[in-house]
Amino acid sequence: MMGKNVIVNFPLLNESIVVEEGTKLSEACAIAGYPLNLVCGGKGKCKKCAVEIEEHGEIKKVLSCMTDVYDGIRVLLKEEEQKAQILTSSTLDNTPLDPSLRSVYIEKEKLKTDLCENDWETLHRVIGNGVKYPKLSVLQKLSIHYHDPSGIRVIMNNNEIIDVLSGGDKRKIYGIAFDLGTTSAVGYLYEMQDISMVGISSTLNKQTEMGGDVISRIDYVINDFTNLAKLQKLARDTINEIIEDICSKHKISTDDIYMAVLGGNSTMQHLFLGLYPEYLGKAPFTSTTHMGVETIAKELHIKINPIGIVSFLPLLGGFVGADTTAVLISLPKDNKVRLMLDLGTNGEIAVGKNTSYKVSSTACGPALEGAGLTHGMRGTHGAIERVSVENGILSYQVIGNEKPQGICGSGVIDLVSELFSNNIINKRGALADPGTINEPDLAKRIVMKEDQKAFIIAFAHETLNQEDIYFSQKDIRQVQLAKGAIYTGCIMVLQDYGIDGEDLTEITIAGAFGNYIDVDNAQSIGMLPHFEGVPVRSLGNAAGTGTQMYLLSKEKQTECDEIAKNAIHVELANNPNFMKQYMTNTYFNNLVEKASKC
Repeated sequence: MMGKNVIVNFPLLNESIVVEEGTKLSEACAIAGYPLNLVCGGKGKCKKCAVEIEEHGEIKKVLSCMTDVYDGIRVLLKEEEQKAQILTSSTLDNTPLDPSLRSVYIEKEKLKTDLCENDWETLHRVIGNGVKYPKLSVLQKLSIHYHDPSGIRVIMNNNEIIDVLSGGDKRKIYGIAFDLGTTSAVGYLYEMQDISMVGISSTLNKQTEMGGDVISRIDYVINDFTNLAKLQKLARDTINEIIEDICSKHKISTDDIYMAVLGGNSTMQHLFLGLYPEYLGKAPFTSTTHMGVETIAKELHIKINPIGIVSFLPLLGGFVGADTTAVLISLPKDNKVRLMLDLGTNGEIAVGKNTSYKVSSTACGPALEGAGLTHGMRGTHGAIERVSVENGILSYQVIGNEKPQGICGSGVIDLVSELFSNNIINKRGALADPGTINEPDLAKRIVMKEDQKAFIIAFAHETLNQEDIYFSQKDIRQVQLAKGAIYTGCIMVLQDYGIDGEDLTEITIAGAFGNYIDVDNAQSIGMLPHFEGVPVRSLGNAAGTGTQMYLLSKEKQTECDEIAKNAIHVELANNPNFMKQYMTNTYFNNLVEKASKC
């Protein structure tokens, strides 16, 4: 029996929605289009989903995942607070533009079928002998349009006909590439005849309302199998929102999109395709398939042409997903060995060249994305993104140039580096006693919070919530665990590949984390390896770049297949030396002197 409906008001967003009484506030926010970051999966532990509500003229903060809505509730969400920094930049330099998706116009004069012969054989000769025999749906359209006086247009993907149109149909055809991340998604729409970009759109992954990281989402499905369909729908809704946004802005029909290409980590692959993910998250850490998956849009309810192709790139093993495959597609094929890192809750590592790589993954934990920390948050408005110490005085920069609400991953790396270089923490990560610090501004920031030492980044009078934003001893430990896992993983994959770090051409870092962090600071605390003469380069959103390349280049599609076939997965957990090296590498150490700041 359905409960009664109630109205949920968002006065700062100038909108209201109707939901069933008893709905959790976090779910209502998601329904309104503002999914919150439920890092703990809605268990009321992480407190990252706290929002302000107004009751009887007073404002109070509540945990949205623990709070039921009621009729007339006023939720004080601000739109800018929900917009994370989503990396959309990419480059397609030197990519051979020759897409598998194409439109072929054939004049009526070339389609003359001999007496008592058949139209398909005639078309087959005109197009070329490599074309596949079509499906019944294509033959049905062929029978309708074949004798059109204006000829026919054939929509093809590689050597397969996927649609037949009248020759007088002058519509353009489109393809779209996606980077489906754990936190956010980006889509790139292209017109496929002139091979020109039409537009880019991005949004938060709607699955964040069910858990901030992949493990919490896997657990969500294990606890209740019906939640698999919910998470698949949220992934689909995320992709469809991007499609509709771009098409609406550029006045394009979604029916004119004939191909969608997606890359994402192993969990995103499973949840998007509706594959049960239990053993991704526990031994034996297996996926349903490593191969690329191709189907038609209507099977997944993706809002492109229903017979359009939807392709999810292949995985490379374990937690090394299709996002890593996409990154490796984007790297130069110049016979030079590189170390590639893509860092987030999970860190993917690859060492190799051209289309041959050894790959691995290591659990970084959520600290590098601002989650799992006392005052950690996503890279959105109000997040401290830069921290520096000059002449004993700490300063910071905030996204949106407003009062801070917390600290995101790039700010965390800066902070820890400055604390270490100024002797506020030692190599084991222990905070110093304030009496041992000569700089008054730094000394006064070392306090006790909840029975542990902590360092205040921003004092209460400086912050939006009028509360101290601090970094605790436990927070430091989370960074140590993350940086130890990253550094150890890099060294061990290099060893398995059989080269020294100095033999590398460069170290490349993919994704938002690599784009926003200060590399000198990351190397100065021993998070990223430093090898004499080996530069570090940010790739931007290389996963997005790789999916675009796959969409626009048959050569890149072939490279993708070769990378997947040749990749060798290195299982770090089975290496007896991993834990020993890992614990040693949790210590902070000056691997390189930080560059002076201008």
